[in-house]
Amino acid sequence: MHMSPTPEELLEEARRLHQSADYKKGLKTAEKALKRFQKQMRLDRAIEALRVMGDCAINAHDLKKAAKLYESLMDEGVKISNLWYQSAAHWGLGQVLLRTLQYEPAANHFMAGLDIARKISDKWYTAWNAFGLANALRGMGRLEDARSLLQEALESFRAQNQNTFADWVEKALADIGADVPSPGELRVWLCPLCGSKFTADQVTSLKSGTTATCEYCGTATG
Repeated sequence: MHMSPTPEELLEEARRLHQSADYKKGLKTAEKALKRFQKQMRLDRAIEALRVMGDCAINAHDLKKAAKLYESLMDEGVKISNLWYQSAAHWGLGQVLLRTLQYEPAANHFMAGLDIARKISDKWYTAWNAFGLANALRGMGRLEDARSLLQEALESFRAQNQNTFADWVEKALADIGADVPSPGELRVWLCPLCGSKFTADQVTSLKSGTTATCEYCGTATG
């Protein structure tokens, strides 16, 4: 007997399709997952399916659909007070505007998304929103502001071993004539458990061989 896939399996498949650039199929598969999660009243998972749908739509260059999906993502994120999804939605809405060369409103979304991501110490959306904001500022001719944001994005991508995306940022830095810091120069001290940055004082302690405790999750390191 053929078992139909669980919504979780559908979501996993949608992510895989997104990664292999089969965006249209990924969108359909994530939508199936969304409907099943909604049926099961699993709204915490339905919102993740919505995020994957948005990412597939923007990469398939369906900007109208992407805008609608990211607006829904924002509404749902606000509804359940989830800052991570709000940051994701700001990134998506920023991307839609960036691709239609509306730099100013795009920058506002990326800025809002970046503020949230920094606040919750999320490296993924810190990197993506910083990169998006830098690109919007480049479009507005604000290269100096773009440079520091690109360096922040580079730092975050490298810290997550996301080398492909780090390469994109390095290229953007080179395009504006900025130096690309070598990985050693950007060495950030991060909590091994939650990925939060240690303070300068804590880094000094760690370098001298004493332990430091993460301010966010309380993990002792060293």
